[in-house]
Amino acid sequence: MQPLSPLVQQEFLPPNWELLRRVGWSVASVSGPYCVAWRGRDEVIFEWRGDGWYRVGGRGGAEELS
Repeated sequence: MQPLSPLVQQEFLPPNWELLRRVGWSVASVSGPYCVAWRGRDEVIFEWRGDGWYRVGGRGGAEELS
């Protein structure tokens, strides 16, 4: 990979936990870009992709949060 490659220059945005909290999710555990969150009886695994949270697993209902 060249040092000026767009892959090197891409800025990494850290996960924004406040986006989940604003819509009522409680963050249970965190591992890199992934987190387990719950709201009521729903327990969901979300992945942070730089532009928002995306559901990748779990049980219960959840919409994608961008």
